[in-house]
Amino acid sequence: PDPRAAFISCGAIAATMAAYIPPHRRAAAQRQSTAQSTAPGKNTAQGPNTASSSSNNAYSDFFDECYCINLARRSDRLRKYEASARRTGLRWTRFEAVDGAAVGNGDDFDPLWDATRNAEWDRHVAPGLRRATAGERGCALSHVALWRKAVETEGWLLITEDDCRFDKRWTPGSPAYLWRTHVPKDAELVYLGFSDRGEREYVAGSEEVFRPTYGFCTHCYAIRGAAARKFLDALPVAGPVDVWLADNNWFGAQVYCVIQPGGGWQNTGRWLANQETKPGEADVRQSSRDAVVADEPVDALAGATRALRVDGVDAAAATV
Repeated sequence: PDPRAAFISCGAIAATMAAYIPPHRRAAAQRQSTAQSTAPGKNTAQGPNTASSSSNNAYSDFFDECYCINLARRSDRLRKYEASARRTGLRWTRFEAVDGAAVGNGDDFDPLWDATRNAEWDRHVAPGLRRATAGERGCALSHVALWRKAVETEGWLLITEDDCRFDKRWTPGSPAYLWRTHVPKDAELVYLGFSDRGEREYVAGSEEVFRPTYGFCTHCYAIRGAAARKFLDALPVAGPVDVWLADNNWFGAQVYCVIQPGGGWQNTGRWLANQETKPGEADVRQSSRDAVVADEPVDALAGATRALRVDGVDAAAATV
C-alpha cells in the first residue's frame, strides 16, 4: 500500500479519534470545560473564532494559541485568511501587526543587514549591505512580539500571516496527527509553509519531515518557547526576519519542515500552508533587491553582521 495514504487521510483519523487531547493541552481543556459549564454559551476565544463547535474539531485545539498577524488597514486580507482558515478548525486570534512606517527601530531591530549569504541562494540578490524597508521592520517586530508570547507557552504557538492560505488537505486533525507520527520530539520550530533552498536533510524513514539548509518566508510556522528564547537572546533582528533566522542557522534551534509528499514545485512536495503572492498585494517591500548601501561607515557594516556566522566564522570579526 502507498505509505503516504495515512498522511493524506489524516482527516479520517481525526474523525475516528476526536476524543483524543494532546498531553500538553489536557490541563487547559479541563479548565475550559469547567469554564463552559459555569458560563454556558460564553466564547472564550479572543478575536475571530473559526473553530466549529462539533466534537469532530477536537484536534483544532492542538496549538496553545494560533495568531494571524494583520495590519488594521488590511481587513480585505483578513477576510481572505478567515475564509481559508475556516475549514482547518483552527481557533485563531487576530494579532495587530506593527506598522513599520509608524515606529522606530528601538532595541529589537537593526535596519542594516548583510545580504551576502542571501545572495548565495537568490540569483536576484547581489551581496552587500542593505537598509531594511519599513515593511520589513514592522514584520520583524510583529514576530518578535509573538516570540515573547511563545516563551510563556508550555506547548506550541502557531504564528501565521494574513496572506497565509491553508491547503485543502489541512483538516482539523492534521496538527495532532503530524506531531504524533512525523514531527521529531526535539522539534522547537516547525515550518508548515516555507520556501526552502539547498539540501534537505530528511528524518530517517520519513518522506514528510526534513531539516532545511536555508530558506525564506514566515507565513506559517509553529514555535515552542525554547526556540523563541534563542531568538530573543539574539536580538536585534537585522533586516528581514526570515533571512535573519536562516542566515544565522536559526541560532541553534531544532528546526524542521513538514510537507506532503508528491506534487508541488517540480514534485518536491506540497506545503500545508502557502503564501498568496499576487502582484500588488504584499505589505512588505523587499530590500534585498535594492541597491547596495555604499556610504555606510565600516562600524555600521560590522554592526549589521555582528550576529552572522557562516561556516563557523564570526562574520563581524572577518569584516573589520
